[in-house]
Amino acid sequence: MKRYELTEIYAEAKNIFNEFVKLWQGWGIDAQPVSEGESEGLWLIKHGENIIRPLYVSIVPDRRNSDELPWIWLVSNENISVLRAEAENRRYLHSWFERLTEYLVLEATQPIAVNRSKLHIRKSGKHLYLDLPVEGGMFWFSFYLRRKGWTWTIRRWLGSQGWVVVDRVYRPFNENPIESFVGIIDHIGLALL
Repeated sequence: MKRYELTEIYAEAKNIFNEFVKLWQGWGIDAQPVSEGESEGLWLIKHGENIIRPLYVSIVPDRRNSDELPWIWLVSNENISVLRAEAENRRYLHSWFERLTEYLVLEATQPIAVNRSKLHIRKSGKHLYLDLPVEGGMFWFSFYLRRKGWTWTIRRWLGSQGWVVVDRVYRPFNENPIESFVGIIDHIGLALL
């Protein structure tokens, strides 16, 4: 594989990454470069001064067969993917950065919501849980990116019915999901008083 092909593939992956960085910046999340070469880069993703997680993107040639397409490595904590650098993978790259965005929002949201609400909010995988000391005070929150915006899905534990969706908050990308979550928590606390 020729060197310029690695840089072209990296440039394509970086363009998709930059699309998401623009979205994140509107929510107070930024990607601070640590190091970058012709075919790899490392960033610290931060919310304010808090580091949320690292992100590493690398284009690696196939060491067994130089005529084969190179590999794209995407690494950020538990989100690790390795794929062939094929034209069809643009959609997969986009999907990978969508999932990463969902994790970033949850990880940025949790400490802010705990600090402002003074409630115990725990993160588990791609979800946040809130346990209020009242009957029916168990909530499960999930954050999803959609085509034209984002959604917080709110579930409540209702005994024999289990987890039931009680609301979905849909907003466009220009609204901050982190601030919206804090508003949701405030509303739930007031509704249960």
